[in-house]
Amino acid sequence: MSNVTNLTVLIDSQPAPDGWTKINKDLNAGAGGAYLYFAFDRGAGDPITNIIFLLNKDEAAPPHYHRIDVDLNKGAGGAYIYAAFTREPSQGKPIADLDVILGDNSGIQPQAPWQRIDVDLNKGAGGKYIYLVYKNS
Repeated sequence: MSNVTNLTVLIDSQPAPDGWTKINKDLNAGAGGAYLYFAFDRGAGDPITNIIFLLNKDEAAPPHYHRIDVDLNKGAGGAYIYAAFTREPSQGKPIADLDVILGDNSGIQPQAPWQRIDVDLNKGAGGKYIYLVYKNS
């Protein structure tokens, strides 16, 4: 399986671009607001090596990071949360796969070898605890 090379956020029933994988788990589950979904590509290009979340509407992504300009709490209230990713090799190992886990408490963890990015994507909005999880190649 090839590595993840691109990431975006789909709004409502927006289809994933051709060849992309949509993670069919609403990032606003239980909180109302827009239906938001991550989608990723395994196409040509350098792999994504790290994904971070910016917790301020005006926060710029760090150098070499690409900010996805969709508030992950869009329409649900709560904190402003924006995803950003890099392909910079110094920031981590290539990411092989992505998923989203949802649960009723902040202690939910994915099964190994999956790792959780420790930011609740419903922060401040109520609803489920939602985390992006990944595994390295």
